[in-house]
Amino acid sequence: MKNVRVSRSSLVLGLLLGVAATLTVEQVIPEAEAGKGKGKGQLERQQFHDSLDVVLDRYVEPVDAPEVMSRGLKHMVAGLDPYSHYLTADERELAKKRQHQGAEAGLVTTLRRAGSQGAAELEVIAVHPGSPADKLGLAPGTRILAIRGQPCEHMLSNAEAQLSLSGAAGERIALTVERGSGPEQLDIELRKPKVDASVSAELVEYGGQAVGWIEIHNFRAGTGDRVKRALAELRDSAGGRGLVGLILDVRGNPGGDVDEAVLVADLFVDQGVLTRTRGRGGAIQREELATAAGTDPSTPLVVLQDRRSASASELLAVALQDNGRAKVMGERSFGKGTVQEVIGIPDGSLLTLTVARYFSPDDRSIDGRGVEPDVPLERLLGRDAVEAAARELVSLVALRD
Repeated sequence: MKNVRVSRSSLVLGLLLGVAATLTVEQVIPEAEAGKGKGKGQLERQQFHDSLDVVLDRYVEPVDAPEVMSRGLKHMVAGLDPYSHYLTADERELAKKRQHQGAEAGLVTTLRRAGSQGAAELEVIAVHPGSPADKLGLAPGTRILAIRGQPCEHMLSNAEAQLSLSGAAGERIALTVERGSGPEQLDIELRKPKVDASVSAELVEYGGQAVGWIEIHNFRAGTGDRVKRALAELRDSAGGRGLVGLILDVRGNPGGDVDEAVLVADLFVDQGVLTRTRGRGGAIQREELATAAGTDPSTPLVVLQDRRSASASELLAVALQDNGRAKVMGERSFGKGTVQEVIGIPDGSLLTLTVARYFSPDDRSIDGRGVEPDVPLERLLGRDAVEAAARELVSLVALRD
């Protein structure tokens, strides 16, 4: 039999292990011409394909080839980074259906894994105000142990978790969560989400001075325009005395549409780079530049962030920081700075793959690092942090004067 031989040592080992009825046969897969004599100890592409063919053709029972390949691709992609994932055609259809149904639990999660083989851990990083999850008292930092009875430790991607957390209005989803005091069984009843505003604003008085406070809860279509309108309203409310400064609050902001974050940054920077992306080998793929029209280049700014400020909110913070337009206060941010491309596959499945990383105007990568605050804060809950930011703004103005 060509390229197949019985390994005597393997047969002896099988007998010693008590598997007397097992004959161990060693098949030698030919070396690929391109890799001959090279890369010993490293699996080549052709060797991988040849090995897959052996599994599909020679396993003792007939193999469902599409199932095996889908499962392999899932594991392969999930091991690259937390944001790349693969959905089978059935999962893609389910995702479309649930997106059309439009009901959600109101949780933003992140899936972490201790090493490539470690158990996954699903943590809540944001809760939408007024959502079913919010009404149950779930909060950032909560660990989700199981969704619909399926343990989260076996999940391969955050997309899998978000798919499980969505569904039809009125549907009930069983969760097992841990909030510090131990596991707890909860049921969430999904409902159609309201179109809640991504921006809220308030005039804050500090030391007899007017400070503008704009909370950006997420970045969705229209967020840039909403921030612009909120700023105009705050100026009107401040009247003749004007604003001593402005707080842009992105605490707990999980990100969203990067283009909207760029629009917000462009309101305060009149020239230069706002963000750039670099692909394989560090090649620049895209740069977003500031425009002078409609820019406020002088009002003192503070960006307030915490460790759950992620993605687009981090790009806003670092754009203003690197351009010298804002002090960043709070904690080191989450550290999500990658670009994903969504690739449709002819069988109906979907591959989402990280293809680039975001870099700051000064060419700093935030992925895995986050944005370091200029002024660290320990107390970041409620109005304490807002008051600290207002105090910082008033101090900045005093130093200028």
